[in-house]
Formats: sequence, C-alpha cells, structure tokens
Amino acid sequence: MSSLSWSEVRDRAIRFSHEWAGVRNESAEAQTFWNEFFEVFGVRRRAVASFEEPVRNIRGQYGFIDLFWSGVVLVEHKSFGADLGRAASQAFSYIHDLAREGRLDEIPRYVIVSDFARIALHDLEPEEQRDLPLFAGRRVRSIEFPLDALHQKVREFAFLKGEQPMRLNPEDPANERAYAIMAELHDALKDGGYLGHPLERFLVRVLFCLFAEDTGIFEPRAFTDYILRRTRDDGSDLGVQLARLFQVLDTPPDRRQRNLDEELAAFPYVNGDLFRESLPFVDFNRDMRNALLRCTNFTWSRISPAVFGSLFQGIMEARERRQVGGHYTSERDIMKVVRSLFLDDLRAELDAIKSDRSTRRAARLGEFHRKLCGLRFLDPACGCGNFLVITYRELRFLELDVLKGTLWHATRV
Repeated sequence: MSSLSWSEVRDRAIRFSHEWAGVRNESAEAQTFWNEFFEVFGVRRRAVASFEEPVRNIRGQYGFIDLFWSGVVLVEHKSFGADLGRAASQAFSYIHDLAREGRLDEIPRYVIVSDFARIALHDLEPEEQRDLPLFAGRRVRSIEFPLDALHQKVREFAFLKGEQPMRLNPEDPANERAYAIMAELHDALKDGGYLGHPLERFLVRVLFCLFAEDTGIFEPRAFTDYILRRTRDDGSDLGVQLARLFQVLDTPPDRRQRNLDEELAAFPYVNGDLFRESLPFVDFNRDMRNALLRCTNFTWSRISPAVFGSLFQGIMEARERRQVGGHYTSERDIMKVVRSLFLDDLRAELDAIKSDRSTRRAARLGEFHRKLCGLRFLDPACGCGNFLVITYRELRFLELDVLKGTLWHATRV
C-alpha cells in the first residue's frame, strides 16, 4: 500500500508530534488530526476510511464512530484529558453493535483511541493470547504512549502501511458470505445471458480485482472508485469500461499509450495470462451493476486463502454446481479428514524424533524431511482443490518444525 520507508515514517511522526503538541479542542481539530496521522504512514485517509460512520445500538438508536476503516481499524477520539479506558469501552460497544447488525465482515482488528496528548492501540486478534488481559470479554493486546513517543511506536501501526496482514480465521462467517456474494453475481450475469467460459473467466478477473484493492496490489478502492466514477448507474457502459480496464491490466507501463487516462494508468501491470484472453463484452443492466457493487462493499482481505477455491466453486454454472456437488467446505471439516488420514501420524512421528536426545537425532530429522518431500497426494474427487491446498499448508508447517529442530540440534552441538 504505502511505499514510504520506516525512516521516512519516523521523520513524519516526529513532525506530526511537534505540530500537534498542546492541541486540545476535539470538535475543531479531531478530523484534521486523523487526516494528518494517516499521512504519517503515507496513506490518504479519504481513500480508506470515513468519519462519523453510523451504527445502530441495541435500543435501535444510532451512534457514530469517529473514524472507521471497515475490517481494519476503528478510531475513537476524545478531548484532552479524557479517560482513554472509557473511550476504548465505547469503541468496543460499537464493535458489538456491528456484530449485532450482522456486519461481521466489517469488524476491525484494531481500535485506536486518543485525546491528542496520548494514543492507545488495542489489537483484538493478537497472535499470542496467553497472559493477556481481558477487555470487554476479549484477550486484547494494548499499548498506550504519549504523543511525543509516536516515532518510537510507528511499527505498531504497520497495518496502516499494509505490512501486517490481519489474522485470517478460516471459520469466520465472512468466508461463507464471500462465497454467497460471488455466486449471486454469477447468477445475475447468467440471467442476463452471459454464459459459459466467458462468464467464468470474467468472474475470475473480477475476483482478482476485488482482492487486489483490499490487499495492497491496487491502491485502496481503486477498482470500486473506477466503477462508481466511470460508469452509469444503469450499467449500460459498465461492460465496455471493464473490458478497457482488463486490457490496461494486461499491458506493461512502457507499452501503454501516452495519453491513457490517468485513473487507468495508475493501475499496475498484472503479468501472466489472467487478462490476456479477449472476452465478449458483458451487457450490464442496473441490477447486474448493483450486484457487482455489493461485491466491492465486502472486505476481501479477511478471506482465508483456504476458502479461495470455494469462491471459484461459487462462480460455476448453477447446474454444474449441483452436478458436481460444489459447495462450501469449512476448514474444520477438511482438517478432520486430513488429520485422520495422515497428518496426526506424521506429527506423532516428528514429535518422537524431536524428543530423541541421542546422536541419531539429526540423521532422523533429515530422513523425516526427505520423507515429507517425497510424499504425493491425490484427491480423486478434486473440485476447487481446497483439500490439496490445506494439505500442502500443513506439510509446510511440519517442514518448518523439522528445520527448527535441525537448527536447535546444530546450535546445541
């Protein structure tokens, strides 16, 4: 996302702290404070987050989140001297309200609260949760520091630069929602008469663009804003504009026309063959365009790679989905099969080798490593490949344990 070096970020943080030292008026200065805070990390706040996001509480009344980046961070700002603990509690209540409204894919991982002079950061999904305190029923990793220490803490905010991905929960309901959204778009286009291979290839391209703008390959909201700004509400020109975008994505910058529209020129070149094939234009209508925009409103960065294949199942022809039994398979169910077939046995074998303190330990680790590398797996009912993807991932985890064990043995010797 941001191309700033950490040295540049620290310099900007020092200037930011100096400029905002002594400011106390929340209502007059808060929004400017956060616009400039995001600029410290090379991020345009308007491109990713909005002020005063409405959310309805349990009584049916609306509250307003001070600053909200869907799926990433929620900010609550108070006047100088305010209780940051109470501010955090208010932020957590907004998160409960989002969950109550069914906006699960929008729930952020991070909460930031500030009174200008102090900043507190709460990580709701810390990688290591042992010994962490409970906050509103969650294990939360929290730090608080004075404004003039921001330059020392900038790496805590690496997620603003896109360098600290959110932890993906394969059992997150967002995964099933993503599957359903793509299937809905598929069926809307099919009902419009766009069928077969062109439809499936077109949707794979759309899916790539959705991931790209949420994961830093494109600029934030680049694909969404292109649709909103460059196409009519009735969808009549959307197919032509998307075909134009796909052509640009398949063209290296040095081969693009010099007078290419600036918004299109900002998109990066995507190598490979994803955008190479010439497809028929899609004749969108208003409903089809709205179905695509519903896809852009989803936070695709939350999706586990383990369910990526299931999204492709969702964009098969509806009849084909029924014929092959294509459906969403949770990682929990896949792991039940994988563990019982081979994974538990391999793990037990490795644990026994790691507990060996004899001179044979290193040789046994090497033998086990070669065994892992020689394994071959066949999924005779392979659809999207999820079983094979997860199998590969778990084998790599085992390999990492082998390498760590080898390194431990070498350092002990």
